[in-house]
Amino acid sequence: MLSHVHFVGLPVTDQDRALAFFADKFGFAVHTDAPYRDGERWIMLKIPGGQTLVHFTPRENEEPGNVPALPFVSDDIQADYERLTAAGVECLDPPQAAPWNASVHYFLCRDSENNMLLVQTIGSD
Repeated sequence: MLSHVHFVGLPVTDQDRALAFFADKFGFAVHTDAPYRDGERWIMLKIPGGQTLVHFTPRENEEPGNVPALPFVSDDIQADYERLTAAGVECLDPPQAAPWNASVHYFLCRDSENNMLLVQTIGSD
């Protein structure tokens, strides 16, 4: 039986810059940082309190999109918004009710590699 997602890939152009961004601004911890093929590194970050890891994948000739590359769950959306904006994270709008479910609140932001990130609450069904 499946239990959870082990890791998700996030395309980056600069692994060191992305590592500093997620460690310093999001508070993620390094789970793995090991040499990999062709001078790359296999980097996986642990989300505090979570099971899923974030793995940096090389961005190859692709532009970051306007669809969230990573969705995060927040148990205090306003506090997370304030913490991230104070840390210098580019947030596109303040938290707002989601058009798909009024009990969900969310905001969008950009990481150091210009990926769009979604931070949201889990609403009622």
